[in-house]
Amino acid sequence: MTCRAARPEDAPALLPLVRAMNADQGDRTELVDAAALLAAPGTMTMLAERDGALVGYATAHPTFETGHAERGFYVGDLFVDPAHRRQGVARGLLAALAAAGLAQGAKHFWLTAKEDNFAAHALYRRLGGHGEPVLAFACVEGHFQALADEAAT
Repeated sequence: MTCRAARPEDAPALLPLVRAMNADQGDRTELVDAAALLAAPGTMTMLAERDGALVGYATAHPTFETGHAERGFYVGDLFVDPAHRRQGVARGLLAALAAAGLAQGAKHFWLTAKEDNFAAHALYRRLGGHGEPVLAFACVEGHFQALADEAAT
C-alpha cells in the first residue's frame, strides 16, 4: 500500500470512494464532485493505493489553534474501503497528511468521528490523540446563505 497526494486526474477514481463515505455517514451522495474537491484551494487530499486501485482517501484543510498559538489542520474526510480496513490504510493516510502538513508549518491536526464510531476512536487514541467532548454544528444551505446575507445589510 502506498499513500500519495491526489492529482486532478484522480477525480474519476476518487468519486466512488467519496460517495461510499457519504453513504456510510448517512450523507447525500448525489452532490459529490471529486474534481471540485481536488481543486478546492488549501485542501490537501491524500490517496491510498493497493495494486493500482484506490482503497482510501483523506482530506484536510488548514486551521490555526489559538489555544496553542500554532498552525494545524482539520481532517475533514477519512475513508477506507471496508475490504481494506484494519490493514494500516487509515494510519498511512493520516501519516501522509501529517508529513504534508508539517512541511507547510502545521504542528497538529484535529479529527472528529461520530459518537458511535468506536473503531475510529480507537485508531485516534493509538495515534496519541485524546478525545474532547465537543458538539459539532453545521450551518448549511439556506441557513448559511441567510447568515451571509446579514453581512450585506
